[in-house]
Amino acid sequence: MNENTTVDLMKALSNMYEKPSAANKVYLICRLINLKMGEGNSITNHISEFNTIITQLTSVQITFDDEVKTLILLSSLPES
Repeated sequence: MNENTTVDLMKALSNMYEKPSAANKVYLICRLINLKMGEGNSITNHISEFNTIITQLTSVQITFDDEVKTLILLSSLPES
């Protein structure tokens, strides 16, 4: 309420709501680890969802090297 410009308002809102809280980090890690592609689902949609979660984790300063990302993605695919 004390901000006078749009830029100041956006900074204030960002500071309030975009902080990488522990709960948010745990939620994103759980989403990644529990991500499973169902039989017959689109691989394109699955990879898109995987990449979205990886991007969200990167935004909260959690990164994985390419080998780990590959192993997580492969483990999320159905055995068939």
